[in-house]
Amino acid sequence: MSRKKTWDVIVVRDVMVPMRDGVNLVADLYFPAADGRPLGGELPAVLQRTPYKKESYENMGSFFAKHGYLSVVQDCRGRFKSGGDFFPFRDEPQDGYDTVVWLADHPSCNGKVGMYGCSHMAWVQFHTATQNPPGLATIIPYEGPINAYHYSMRVGGALHLGLLKWILETAITSQEAQENPAIAEAVRTMSSGQNFLDWASRIPWKRGQTSLSIVPRYEDAAFQLYFENYDYTDFWRQPGFAMDEYFECFPEIPILWVVGWYDWYPRTIIDGYQKMVKMQRENQYLLVGPWTHNNFSSLCGDVNFGTAGTIHSYDDFLNLELAWFDRWLKDDQNAEIGTPVKVFTMGDGDGRRDSSGRLKHGGEWHNGDIWPPVGVQPTSFYLHPDGVLSQDKPSQENARTSYTYDPRNTVSSNGRCIIPYGPAAEGGFSGMGPRDQIELETLPGHGIPGMPIASRPDVLVFQTPPLSEKVRIAGNIKTTLWVSSDSPDTDFFVKLIDLYPPSPDYPTGYAFPVSEGILRARYREAWEASKPMELGKIYQIEILLEPSANLFSVNHRIRVDVCSSNFPNFDINRNTGDPNDRRWRIAENTIYHEMNHASCIVLPIYPLGS
Repeated sequence: MSRKKTWDVIVVRDVMVPMRDGVNLVADLYFPAADGRPLGGELPAVLQRTPYKKESYENMGSFFAKHGYLSVVQDCRGRFKSGGDFFPFRDEPQDGYDTVVWLADHPSCNGKVGMYGCSHMAWVQFHTATQNPPGLATIIPYEGPINAYHYSMRVGGALHLGLLKWILETAITSQEAQENPAIAEAVRTMSSGQNFLDWASRIPWKRGQTSLSIVPRYEDAAFQLYFENYDYTDFWRQPGFAMDEYFECFPEIPILWVVGWYDWYPRTIIDGYQKMVKMQRENQYLLVGPWTHNNFSSLCGDVNFGTAGTIHSYDDFLNLELAWFDRWLKDDQNAEIGTPVKVFTMGDGDGRRDSSGRLKHGGEWHNGDIWPPVGVQPTSFYLHPDGVLSQDKPSQENARTSYTYDPRNTVSSNGRCIIPYGPAAEGGFSGMGPRDQIELETLPGHGIPGMPIASRPDVLVFQTPPLSEKVRIAGNIKTTLWVSSDSPDTDFFVKLIDLYPPSPDYPTGYAFPVSEGILRARYREAWEASKPMELGKIYQIEILLEPSANLFSVNHRIRVDVCSSNFPNFDINRNTGDPNDRRWRIAENTIYHEMNHASCIVLPIYPLGS
């Protein structure tokens, strides 16, 4: 295969891009060049909009220019050199529209614009698409949500603390902090390591009582997004937060949806893909790997997925993005963009430790045309009072299991936590990922570090007998629980686990976390308004877990854990029913396993050989 021609690059810095309200956002323009001059003619353009300083993405800007694109990287509103006031996500739809229109009309552009980027830079792609700007031809959203309330700042009604920490971290690099380094240091102290966990345990915060008060715009954003708009109201339905409510407005363009199983966004990316397919939008592609946030390593948490030879670096991914843009912006019919679905199915490794001490869980790539794949069979596994998980429906008329949830003694997040703590503290995002279900240190008095999570009296464990044949799942997962409580509110958290048998390398076995989900009980009926639970009343609730693809090997067990906390991934429910009440109460929670109240998890069984 012959190498494609590449070009030199000329950069024009700090170009002013006018917005409709008179604010100027600042961008760097990267031009392909020859003999010291930009190429003549009109080129397709690619755009990345970032809150993280446009100069930090010079490698990406140059990469696409080198391959024949007008490449643009822009500071978002109120960040670094761009004007205006920063409020996360709120103004990005209009700013994205104005930027794409400006870029499509640029003398060096042929009118076609593609967008790309990870995390916040994926959010802004969805924001822009809600406005259907002329010229937007394709997007590559990598690990970003389609709705802030349902998938990001909240999940199942609980506060997901990753974006709260992010607001603190963006305040450290705010324009105010750049002018006064003392501001940055004060906020950095609040956001770092154990300090953030301590602050998270004191939620709800009060205005004026945290270090954010010295950065008023960021304090205002944190409180509006986390502590003042708990219900799903019109505040959340604006296009900066509820992008999925504007899917009908999206241009009919190819979209490459990308996520890692151990990022915080697999459900939202896959839901977005599935909704677009249901709307009969053409050229919707899905890529899901065994990765954490903004990271392509197959060494994930304390697990080795053994994916050498696939996408395992940003260089690999940049080349995939280039092929995608070549196909849809340059109409290159020979561009190698692969099958519409490329999803990694975890499992079937030998279960030994590798040379770095990681579990060899293994896995392989599934290539296809649709996700979930044809032939998936949703199958109910029922929770029985003796701790058994079985496809047999309970036959007893009165069977239930109760446990005590004390907000002063939470279960540690372990396996999909976006907050780097414990073993992940030094590695940041690259330190996240699946880990054996052993308690980690979070707050004093919260659990016993090193003990199995399954041994806690406030964790209910249900598991199958050792499997006599392999079981493969591929798709969406949900749990239906019948519950009651003596408190007006509490959380129910469910984790799906692939339980390894004891082995020489893991004498007590290894509990591999496959998926999880949470529901704040006061939102069991509607997101628009909370409703307290009545003492002792039995409720049916549904918890959506993260989708997954995993092969449970012979002699492994399928295990389901149920509890009422997951800290620090989610805030601590104090069980009072009032999110502004800083007191706490102990909750006695009950799960029912009766003939008429049969709690179960529904797994997407994908038969081997399909």
